[in-house]
Amino acid sequence: MASDSESNMDREIILADFQACTGIDDIAEAITLLELNNWDLVAAINGVIPQENGILQSNLSSVASQANIYGPHSQAAPAAPPAAPAASSSSSSAFCPALPSRHIVERQPRMLNFRVEYRQRTVEVVIEEGSVVGEIKQILETELQVPVSKMQLKGWKSGDVSDSIVLQSLHLPKNNSLYVLTPDITPTASTSQNSVLQESLNQNFLLVISHREAQRDYNLNFPGSRTIQERKLLAIYLHNDESVLGNVFCSQMMCADSIVSYLSQNFITWAWDVTKEANKARLLTMCTRHFGSVVAQTIRTYKTDQFPLLLIVMGKRTSNEVLNVIQGNTTVDELMMRLMGAMEIFTAQQQEDIKDEDEREAREMVKREQDEAYQLSLEADRKKREAQEREQAEQLRLQQIQKEADDEKEAIRLSLEHALPPEPAEEGGEPISKLRIRTPSGEFLVRRFLGSTKLQVLFDFVASKGYPWEDFKLLTTFPRRNITQLDPASSLLEAKLFPQETLFLEAKE
Repeated sequence: MASDSESNMDREIILADFQACTGIDDIAEAITLLELNNWDLVAAINGVIPQENGILQSNLSSVASQANIYGPHSQAAPAAPPAAPAASSSSSSAFCPALPSRHIVERQPRMLNFRVEYRQRTVEVVIEEGSVVGEIKQILETELQVPVSKMQLKGWKSGDVSDSIVLQSLHLPKNNSLYVLTPDITPTASTSQNSVLQESLNQNFLLVISHREAQRDYNLNFPGSRTIQERKLLAIYLHNDESVLGNVFCSQMMCADSIVSYLSQNFITWAWDVTKEANKARLLTMCTRHFGSVVAQTIRTYKTDQFPLLLIVMGKRTSNEVLNVIQGNTTVDELMMRLMGAMEIFTAQQQEDIKDEDEREAREMVKREQDEAYQLSLEADRKKREAQEREQAEQLRLQQIQKEADDEKEAIRLSLEHALPPEPAEEGGEPISKLRIRTPSGEFLVRRFLGSTKLQVLFDFVASKGYPWEDFKLLTTFPRRNITQLDPASSLLEAKLFPQETLFLEAKE
């Protein structure tokens, strides 16, 4: 029981110290934040008062060691229970003298970092703890081009939350990971994306540039394949109304004729006001996406009295790089020197990029020529192969036709052969006619027929041997007669092919 009492005493002191240093009067909120950090006082204070606000780990460590003097083993009176408001004031005298007093009076809003995944994209969002979930969706709508109404934000440890929930009530850590689901939006295939890109390249686009001071719009027409020929450095001016250097920098530096002229000729200038934390959070989100987390962290480290800032950004191949960060406490000459130094770096990089682009274009041209030659070769091979395939198909077709014709002829031949009357014997009661038929190959067909046999039977016999009378004519030797021209119903006796005769076959013309 003694150890439990001692542990409770420790937590009461930690709670009082935490409230005194952060200015959080809500005991329930303070206990929740401490429990999220396992009652680690240093970690909890760092979570509420980030390092960019001036609270450093080394300072807190030394302060924490001083706080141990007033712990349970000290001779000082124990702290009052958590319900007593006096505990905060009594404990603060023991723990907080080493902390900067301005953080107790002017507590900065706690910022939360969200890493949001959507399909193949990742978006970094930095937002105040006092914001609602719907504000995250509004930022994502701009970044992902997805309507809020079709967006489901998932990954909350407490389960699904509504858009009106305040982030502070969720007791979130500083860094969080979420993901977006859009079940009503069908994913687009990469092939479709390529076709859309190709269509975009073939379209014409209207670029509208608005000159607000002159209240005039300039309309420029460009084909989709047009590239930006001229590149310039980007100068981002970050302003903070709470900095005493703001007016001086604007009036003396940014309004100097030499600076204005140099910036107009060599830079694209863009300004952003970070006085409000919401604006600063959006800036940090954009910097993280376009320049990386290092640049965003660099901006976080600058204090209010170090503003305004002038960031010099250079596009380098497929990425952007911050060349220089110029603070407000500078002179016109120093500012001009740093701008000129940035231009020298940019010019050198531009020459290198031009050289690389020329070499790349030369390689692309060689590759295109090789591809064209290869495609021509493939086309020639394809046509040759198609011609061969057509020829083979025609041969197969003709062979099939021939086979069908041969099969039909063979079927007819077999039918005729089976239909022939039997060959009569040499000695019989009826007159016998013995016929010798010479074929085109020189062979002889010999057979006996009854004298009363019709000429059609003779024709069928010759056809059964492969010589249909449609293709061949049957001739006598002397006198020469064409038997196939006679009436098929006549008998051999009537055709004077009795008692024997030699005939020959001849192909019809």
